[in-house]
Amino acid sequence: MPSEKRQKISEYLDTALLFTWGIFFLLFPLFFLTITTDAVVIPKAILLGATILISLLIWGIRMLIDGQVKLTKTPFDLPVLLFGIAMLLSSVFSVDKANSFISVVPILYVVMSYFVITNLPKRPNTLSFLITSLLSGGALSSLIAVANHYKLYLLPFQATHVVTFTTFGNYLDQALYAASLLIIAGVLSIPLFKKQKTTQGAIFAGLGGVILLGLLASTYLLFTSQKPNLLPFEVGFQTAFAAISQDTGRVAQGFFFGSGYGNYGDVFSRFKPASFNTNPSWYLPFNTSSSLVLELLATTGIIGLLSYIFLIIKVIIYKGSKIHNSAYFAFLLLVAVSFVLPFSFIALSLAFFVLAIFSLIQSQKDHNNFFDVEFQFVALRKGIFSFVSANEERRRKNNLTPLFALLVFLGIIATLGFYSTTYVYSDILFQKSLIAANNNSGTLTYNLELQAINTFSNRSAYYRIFSQTNIQLASSLLQLTSNGSSPSAQAQSTGYALIQQAISAGKQATILSPNSVIEWQNLSSIYQALIGVGQNADSFALSTTQQALQLDPTNPQEYLTLGGLYYRLGQYDNAIAQFQSAANLKQDYPNAYYNLAHAYEQKNDLQNALASLQIVKQLVATDKQNSEKIDKEISDLQAKIGSQTPTSPQVNVNPSQTQQQLSLPKPQNALPQQKEEVPLTTPTASPTPSNQ
Repeated sequence: MPSEKRQKISEYLDTALLFTWGIFFLLFPLFFLTITTDAVVIPKAILLGATILISLLIWGIRMLIDGQVKLTKTPFDLPVLLFGIAMLLSSVFSVDKANSFISVVPILYVVMSYFVITNLPKRPNTLSFLITSLLSGGALSSLIAVANHYKLYLLPFQATHVVTFTTFGNYLDQALYAASLLIIAGVLSIPLFKKQKTTQGAIFAGLGGVILLGLLASTYLLFTSQKPNLLPFEVGFQTAFAAISQDTGRVAQGFFFGSGYGNYGDVFSRFKPASFNTNPSWYLPFNTSSSLVLELLATTGIIGLLSYIFLIIKVIIYKGSKIHNSAYFAFLLLVAVSFVLPFSFIALSLAFFVLAIFSLIQSQKDHNNFFDVEFQFVALRKGIFSFVSANEERRRKNNLTPLFALLVFLGIIATLGFYSTTYVYSDILFQKSLIAANNNSGTLTYNLELQAINTFSNRSAYYRIFSQTNIQLASSLLQLTSNGSSPSAQAQSTGYALIQQAISAGKQATILSPNSVIEWQNLSSIYQALIGVGQNADSFALSTTQQALQLDPTNPQEYLTLGGLYYRLGQYDNAIAQFQSAANLKQDYPNAYYNLAHAYEQKNDLQNALASLQIVKQLVATDKQNSEKIDKEISDLQAKIGSQTPTSPQVNVNPSQTQQQLSLPKPQNALPQQKEEVPLTTPTASPTPSNQ
């Protein structure tokens, strides 16, 4: 191919690459979808992944056409690469590899974005184009958030017509994104204040003004109606250090690589202190730590944290030409925030985008630390010394090295592209199944969930929800008909097959996520629903509930659940022990004392039952409905005893903090009991439920 034609094609590819990233920066803060299970984070990860894979393809083809592999070297290449490797290793050494890898793949795209952006074509208008696109996206997202707050809905989609809607999903990310971009816009607008009027400066100032409005609105809502529920810093600190030092059976792996990025929810359940039960949010699961730094320590271990600290230090000690760099200050802001606040995928992505733009700016000033290097791959087929002409040797290098680079890129595209595509397609299918379930279409829900699992079989949440769908369908099939007749033989056969498949799916969820409390709770709920239907279901229910408790040992709700199961099985001494443990862990937990009272009553220990009810009365003093209920039960119990109770025990509690419906343990999704219990075995084929 003539050199002029090569050069023209190469220029077209450079333009396409630059245009791709300009569009990406514009769309990233705006992009959301309603066809995925998460409307904000998953779509933004899809957009980033698609942009990276397209960029690698364009980049590889351009290298082949140019006949050389030329990359820009920056001082931050090594720490960025080490950070990505640490993330990947945390997943490799995780107990919950599948779910961790799901979280790590988008981070790998984030890391790759740094290298792609720093190697964008070095043209005079490259930086201004990219920064304008970045600021424009931030300004549009700010405009949408502010307009929605005043019920001025700019987007045509019905789902966005909510005053609290933001394209970031929450105001914390919105505010952090706006604050970072405002620094960039503000620094670039300085010439205007020095009376150096330029069109570009005016554009940056205008975009900065809109972003400022978004920041003010987001900050106001964060401190008023939309205050985020953040994990207390001391709890994040304790769980992080416990995760790297107290992980039984894998102390070394936990210390160096953590629990696996994306698995903080498991860390929180296993290692949160009992004192957390005094927090108003004690009953909530937390999937993110108090700050990014503490989450990295817990989920990626010492290696992950050190790689992040190494990156920060390299940026801070960087001594190039004088730094008058807007992106530099924005990056420092994000780093400072990462020590005190949790980071979502969006915030972490922005940090790497800003770092890449900082490097692009410095590459135009500091040629000592930012320069292009050419990679050459030489095959020594003729030995260590090869006597060939200079032109022949150059031609061999030019042909071999770019081809090798293109093949590597194609391998990455094929591997990550296939994994990401199957995951996204399965997620879309699963979202359709959730819509079908909401519309009470049982068969369609079942088929879509099964299709999602067959498409991407490594997501534990799919199996968990699929198991519940099977139980609900089985319950519907095995219920007695309105005229009192029994289900048909075909219905019974299908129902039993659905039961077996529910168990199989529930077990698979625990295999994929062995440290996840919610998966063991789900499997326990399946066995509890099968008590009286499946052989040894009560024993299986107890063992799985105990496993859930071991993974969440300071949660009084877990003790209440186990105690409730003992209560249902008539093992009142064991039930009392568990209810008492729940009360000890949280002394202002009315349901623990309420269940304890009824367990004592079942044992005919009426004095202790009455004492427990008296405690409940204090705890629900501000709840009229529950107070009336307890007063009646106390009166009935006193009549049963035949004498007035002694002075009731006192509990140090603020009654206004307690607003819970008092209830006794009862089976959930329980199937009708059968005359002969069904053996609980694994099915050989998937049943086909009738249309419900």
